[in-house]
Amino acid sequence: MFHINIIAVGKNKDKWVDEAMAHYLKLLKKFADISINYILDVKNSKNLSKTELISQEQILIEKNLKSEYVIALSDKGRSFNSEQFADLLSGTMQQSRGKVDFIIGGVYGLSDGFMKKCRLVLSLSPMTMSHQIIRPVLLEQLYRGFSILAGNSYHK
Repeated sequence: MFHINIIAVGKNKDKWVDEAMAHYLKLLKKFADISINYILDVKNSKNLSKTELISQEQILIEKNLKSEYVIALSDKGRSFNSEQFADLLSGTMQQSRGKVDFIIGGVYGLSDGFMKKCRLVLSLSPMTMSHQIIRPVLLEQLYRGFSILAGNSYHK
């Protein structure tokens, strides 16, 4: 089975985020084994500059990587329509040796240096989104992509 590791900085702050994620994780069980790794907020983050905070988060993210196939999420990334994203998933399953990491940064996102090391920087929207809301959005898009690959009508 395809293994997806989602690394997200910070815990979910709202119950509806957990509920939406649980809904899509349940639907995704038939397509992939998905784990969510939450990186705890960096201690004393209020005393750090934006650059220092992103750097500290990056160290923690890198410790939690489970594959060599890393996809970062950023509004600066490459956009896909649903069918193209399904094709991306199909290709990723073949090229990644069955394991992929999706990275959702913290309030300031991810460093340019980190994103350059990733296989892909993916944008789910050109608009800036909260790192909280992007979590269920990513899961929904994964479900949509897998549904397209399976020939299901969910995406219509």
